[in-house]
Amino acid sequence: MPRTKPIPDRWADYTAFGERIPGTPFIPSKTPLSERLCSKLRSTALHYTPQNLVEEIRKTGHNVKMVINLTATERYYDPEIFSRLNVDYVKIMVAGWRVPAIDFRMEFIEHVKAFKERWNYSPDDEAAICVHCTHGVNRTGYFICKYLVNVEGWEAHEVIRQFEQCRGHKFTRQYLVDDILRSDPDEVIHS
Repeated sequence: MPRTKPIPDRWADYTAFGERIPGTPFIPSKTPLSERLCSKLRSTALHYTPQNLVEEIRKTGHNVKMVINLTATERYYDPEIFSRLNVDYVKIMVAGWRVPAIDFRMEFIEHVKAFKERWNYSPDDEAAICVHCTHGVNRTGYFICKYLVNVEGWEAHEVIRQFEQCRGHKFTRQYLVDDILRSDPDEVIHS
């Protein structure tokens, strides 16, 4: 009989999601979990399913139209739930513990571009993209920050500050911060 995979390490130490980063469609989040995995948590107050993600973010005045999953696994939840909730789902299988390859960043950029075109996005819209990795900090922050520096032309120190403030958690992988800081805002990738 296969052993059931546990809750991700330190998952309960992180808030479910942060605030929307001003002037962007991005809301950073930790990974939601299936009902089966949530049943293993020590408290129902910690439950955070795909449906909770959409409903709780809606309560903040934002409408999740796309979820970008940056985890390196498919075991945390069934992505079909997002389809049933009329939310576009994107999976970019990104391993942790290393700077992600540029191919992954380009894929992220293309999905954000498609979102903006599909929803005729403007920064004041309620339409939002929820980006998550396991804890919603390192990979999530890296992809959002690199996008904002390389595509939108934001200054690297400011984007890191904004991300950490909105997420409510600081980066714990300095090599990702260092790579963001090495970004050249003069080399903007036009989406």
